[in-house]
Amino acid sequence: MAALDDATLDDLREALAEVEDKKPTQRLMAVINYLEEDDATMAEVAERYGYTGPWLSRWVGRLDRLADEPVEQVVYDDPREGRTAELSGEQYDQFVEALHESPEEVGLDAPAWSVPLARHYLAEEFDVEYCERHVRRLMSEAGLSWKTARPEYYKSDERAQEAWQEGFKKKRDNLDDEYTILTIDQTRQVLSTLIYAWFPEGERPSLPVTGAWDSIKLLGAISDSGETFFLPCEENFNSDTTNRLLDALQTEFGEKICVILDNASYFTANAVQEFVEDTPIELCYLPRGSPELNPAEECWRQLDQELGNRLFDTLDDLRDAALTALDRIEVPDVFTYLCP
Repeated sequence: MAALDDATLDDLREALAEVEDKKPTQRLMAVINYLEEDDATMAEVAERYGYTGPWLSRWVGRLDRLADEPVEQVVYDDPREGRTAELSGEQYDQFVEALHESPEEVGLDAPAWSVPLARHYLAEEFDVEYCERHVRRLMSEAGLSWKTARPEYYKSDERAQEAWQEGFKKKRDNLDDEYTILTIDQTRQVLSTLIYAWFPEGERPSLPVTGAWDSIKLLGAISDSGETFFLPCEENFNSDTTNRLLDALQTEFGEKICVILDNASYFTANAVQEFVEDTPIELCYLPRGSPELNPAEECWRQLDQELGNRLFDTLDDLRDAALTALDRIEVPDVFTYLCP
């Protein structure tokens, strides 16, 4: 068991009775736990409170001052005389290393780094206080940049994808020559959305935007012969819009269609199953979490690239621009995705 030079366990317990805030309570409890448990390491005790060993080591030393100083001056975040002004070279290297890991790897409950979180880490780990502007600069020097994270979708098992592809090949072989194979998908384009742009240094540009979150919805289809079909929707996607799309696809490509689609609820609804019953429409649902198998996703990627950082005053302008862009896309080969 480690020992404090001046403050005793009784001093720590008395201080604990005087504090109410979460952080001071955690600090006192962690040090008390560590001093009371003969076989516990600092890292083990600190982990219970979501921190690392150096954090607890610093508080063991700091709380020794409870014997002579008021509780508020010791366990709260108020700066004290002699506080470290900046990171040492070794500490900076540790900070950079931490930034290139998930915050969870250094005991912080967050999925990704932010400036306030990095600032908190510096204060807790090294007792160094920097303003957010300086922390942002340090993060940039460490090789990090501010960007929007891609959402992490449920990932289908590779074996499930391979099994689906084998099953689809057999189904395709059993279809007669009159069938058209189609892949369908959906997207939403928001009015007046600026993604990112580059501007000359030293300028503070502004662009006319609206606060509206109006959007257009699109359902799209790609055929096995390289044809496309896009249907704008006024309302949110539902089983009724799916049925109208299937009806429009039959009008466009013939009665016999084999449609590959994802597992969105408006595609799998009972009303859709009832609609295709007793018709020559074949529905093939992709494995969950498998957008990479759907070539329609490539159409939306090209559409996003075409419309990105363009601002539109009205939904009609956005709709016209989207349909014009979709006329110019390079249509992907269906079987490159479905039967690689």
